[in-house]
Amino acid sequence: MTNRKPITRRDFLNGTAVAVTAAGLAPHGWAQSLVGGTASFRDDTYYPPSLTGMRGNHPGAFDAAHALAWNDNAPSMFRDTGEDYDLVVIGGGLSGLAAALFFQQERGPDQRILILDNHDDFGGHAKRNEFNVAGRMLLGVGGSINLEAPKNYSRTAKALLKDLGIDMTKLEAANDPTYIMSGGGRNTGYYVKTSRGESRMITGRWMGALRGKTDPAPFIEQLPYTKEDKAALLKLVGGEWDFLVGLSVSERADYLSSHSYYEFLTDKVGLSEEALSFADPILRPNYGVGGDGLSVSEALFGGAPGLRAVGWPWAWGERLFYNEDRPFHALVFPDGNASVARLMVRRLIPDVAPGTTMDDIVNARFDYSKLDAEGSPVRIRLNSTAVRVQQEGESVSVSYAVDGRAHRVRAKHCILACYNAIIPHLLPELPDEQRDALKYGSKVPLIWTNVALRDGSPFHRAGSDIFLCPNSFFQFVTKAPPTKMDGYQAPQDPADPLVVFMWHMPVPRKQEGQTARDLFRLARYELLETPFSKFEEEVKAQLTDMYGEYGFVADRDIEAITVNRWSHGYAYIYLDLDDPKFKDGQHPHEIGRKQFGRISIANTDSEARAYLDAAIDAAWRAVEEQLSL
Repeated sequence: MTNRKPITRRDFLNGTAVAVTAAGLAPHGWAQSLVGGTASFRDDTYYPPSLTGMRGNHPGAFDAAHALAWNDNAPSMFRDTGEDYDLVVIGGGLSGLAAALFFQQERGPDQRILILDNHDDFGGHAKRNEFNVAGRMLLGVGGSINLEAPKNYSRTAKALLKDLGIDMTKLEAANDPTYIMSGGGRNTGYYVKTSRGESRMITGRWMGALRGKTDPAPFIEQLPYTKEDKAALLKLVGGEWDFLVGLSVSERADYLSSHSYYEFLTDKVGLSEEALSFADPILRPNYGVGGDGLSVSEALFGGAPGLRAVGWPWAWGERLFYNEDRPFHALVFPDGNASVARLMVRRLIPDVAPGTTMDDIVNARFDYSKLDAEGSPVRIRLNSTAVRVQQEGESVSVSYAVDGRAHRVRAKHCILACYNAIIPHLLPELPDEQRDALKYGSKVPLIWTNVALRDGSPFHRAGSDIFLCPNSFFQFVTKAPPTKMDGYQAPQDPADPLVVFMWHMPVPRKQEGQTARDLFRLARYELLETPFSKFEEEVKAQLTDMYGEYGFVADRDIEAITVNRWSHGYAYIYLDLDDPKFKDGQHPHEIGRKQFGRISIANTDSEARAYLDAAIDAAWRAVEEQLSL
């Protein structure tokens, strides 16, 4: 951490903090602000999935973009490569890869396509974390996790996944239905810390207990809370108490959408400050904020306890839809949606990896030197940050920075599959209304951490594969997906090496006058200043406190730590407490994604939904726009 003076919220929101930070992090000379030494992707030893330490938005991935966005510092001279493409895609995440595939399917395999990405690996948030422990390959999820509710995907998304060889029936059979990322959660633990320094591990059927499906008393009585808080929690989850008694259905609906969940817990339920964050580990992984930033309605339908305590028809809805063993349905690969990204890349550039199925993609080692090979109709150029996009008659010029140098290519079409907030800086000619709309939402920052253990025994002795951890640095601790694929077997024996997955949501507690968007920006700024050593320290401390009594010793048992820092993480979704009720067609994401001639926008921001199918649907919309020209 630096020793700068504290920066107030007012300073930050007025842009002072951004200017100070940009000046401190980006040297005056534009070229010197880039991190060099990234051209080794042409070497066949280059293999980003196996890198550990700080990943995600890794050092060097954002320097040029920050110089552009914070200081309007962009190169004035470019080396024209002489390359002409049918399509240039900016962003090699799921949406960008899908856009390239759709374009190729519609226009033919001879179409020349260039995909630019500022990271050292493709996939965007669909990042693969690969470990080798005692000669055994173990996989972890580095970002985009699962295919959530795939039966509800659009025909477009279903067709693309099927075309890639994803057999939903087979993938379903490969999943463990009790695993949390597959929608399971029957046996869940709570790791609760108090302001007094006390901590306690409590395992059992928590998800059923919190919804009155099983007797909650044996679980709640073990919590290190006051007897008053425990009594209030029992009343909240018991299903025999209406905390909104006397309100009509319309009054209830108004209350639920206009008051925060914390307000409800404080004013209606009577919980103390100590117990308010009890449900935050359920809410934060989905929303980025906890009960302080969500309406009662959003929190309840996000899984927080109390749906049975606000009166009809919500209790009826829970009885109808909630399944204790599998509250929601999802499918997950051993490395999350990285397998989907890898399937796309192998389809676009067949020489990059052997195999033809969704099973062999898991073990396939990619040859990154083939991604940007001369003569290939599709090329993926990593470590390349777009800094300017400009429509010039019947073509588009795209300028990008790599290794401290600026280059320019041209294309007939361009799709911006990067995140929304950078687009106004890449394309300043956009109308003001569209520029403002693109800046409206703020992506949710988050940290996905994978810890490779030499011996998984302490984790298994704790009695649960999932621990919810209110008031802890990591609010959610589980294991990497145990999905079984042909040729890949997740650890089975308790003494096998194991990858532990730890979730950190860095967003601070909401203060008066702040919106969730304010909090996301503040958290993003703090993430930039947090070194890997801080995350390493927190990993060791929390795992020791949780599993030390079961034999865990950090310095002995930890093989490697990978911290996936996503300063620009989830797409922003509209929240009851902070956003107006926009009319259809007038939401900022709808205005922001409008086609601009030969340039279209495809990302989850443009759908206001951080899901795989949203990325695919956005890609098809953008390609359709370009095909119409």
